[in-house]
Amino acid sequence: MTTIAVVGGTGQAGRAVVREAAARGHEVRVVSRRRPADLEPGATHHAVDLLDDDEARVAGALAAAFDGVQAVVGTSNGMTPAAQAVFTAGARRVADAAGRAGVGRVVVLSIAAVDRSDYGYYRAHAEQERVYATGAVPATVVRATQFHGFLDLFFGRDSRLGAWSRLGLLPYPRGCRFQTIDLRDVARALVDAAEGADPLGVAPSTGPSGAPTATVGGPQVLDARAMAGSWRRAHGSRRLPVAVPLPGPLGEFFRAGHNLVPDAASGTITYDEWLAGR
Repeated sequence: MTTIAVVGGTGQAGRAVVREAAARGHEVRVVSRRRPADLEPGATHHAVDLLDDDEARVAGALAAAFDGVQAVVGTSNGMTPAAQAVFTAGARRVADAAGRAGVGRVVVLSIAAVDRSDYGYYRAHAEQERVYATGAVPATVVRATQFHGFLDLFFGRDSRLGAWSRLGLLPYPRGCRFQTIDLRDVARALVDAAEGADPLGVAPSTGPSGAPTATVGGPQVLDARAMAGSWRRAHGSRRLPVAVPLPGPLGEFFRAGHNLVPDAASGTITYDEWLAGR
């Protein structure tokens, strides 16, 4: 049995990793600012705010969280510009603490082809890869395509485009295709790497950061319009699909197909299967 610390273990990816690691019989430490209400049985929680101004307090909390740990899995996320410091300053604190604690390996979750976009969130992720690659502990980067739930940013009633739903419309990004992957497959890949195995059987090669990097993608490449149709059927919705432009670097990234990795279709759970299980 290995002791694995999951940094950001209360986020959507982190929770999936905690479940997968616990199911494999590992001792799991959840490292996050707040204790989750539904902590996985057998897991322990360590409260750490990676962006706390008190450097010594963060270092002490991470030292306690990483004491006796064999592997650290980084799944932290930050969507706002301020929160994205978790990928830079926060990652450096984790990498430094892992080195001082004698951790055997670090695994970091990233995004497929993240270094090929000028989108700010992606640039921060790319910097995170470089931070871990230059740390004292051997690091493996697992890059994944977008999660199945990504298109809910467009389809969901509570999304930024939720007003469209009140008009009876179902917006989807024009001219884009996706190869979405299930969080359970991503978690399997990350725990594989934490165990020292190839993530979902994908052998890592040297990535742009210099760290061994494995890219895992979903089992299908689907047009956004087709995904909107699947979502519509699964929800019994009568909303009319309508293409909307996705501006800026992120739209350019998707329209160019940089998000697609057909040669790395290692995920097993399709978008329709994910929808059926919700």
